This record gives sequence, structure tokens and C-alpha cells, in this order.
Amino acid sequence: CLSCHDGTVALDSFGGAVGSTLMGASDANLGTDLSNDHPVSFTYDNTLVTADGGLEDPGTIGPAVQLFAGKVECASCHDVHNSTDLPALLVKTNAGSQLCLTCHNK
Repeated sequence: CLSCHDGTVALDSFGGAVGSTLMGASDANLGTDLSNDHPVSFTYDNTLVTADGGLEDPGTIGPAVQLFAGKVECASCHDVHNSTDLPALLVKTNAGSQLCLTCHNK
């Protein structure tokens, strides 16, 4: 994902349309600095859960949110095929922070 959506290329492009609200052209205003966004490609395991204290056991987060080889990746939260028909290509609704609370317990 980040080969194109790294904050410098294709930030506001989706499906061949430029200025899409899906990739930050609305009030989200992501700009070119994505350093305050959720990290990706990190190992989500019991060691991290213990060190953080605010995370759920990785064995209990599925099935909507998936880990890839034990790591959180873009596709853990986003479905590029939009099979859920949710805003921002989310894998599950974030109403009431449901998506966030899949992994975070606070």
C-alpha cells in the first residue's frame, strides 16, 4: 500500500480519480506527513500486549481484523475491495470506536 500511498504519491487518488475523499482530500487533510497516523508492518504479539498494557490479546482480535504473519498491516483494517461497503474501506464499522477497540482496550 505504502509504495503509492506513502504521503508523497497518490495521497488523494483512488480508483483512477484524483481528489477522492477516501484518501484525504476532505477535512481529514492528511498532507504529506503521515507520521501521526497508525503505524503498519509491526509485530502484534503477547510481548507487545504486555509492554503496552492497553492492547487486546492478539488471539482474540479476529476474524474481521487480521494479522499478516503476526503483523498489523494496512489490510488489517482496510479492505481494498470494499466488500463491507464501509467508509474508508474499513473491514468493520468504527461506530463507537468498534474497529479501534478490536485491538485497543482503552
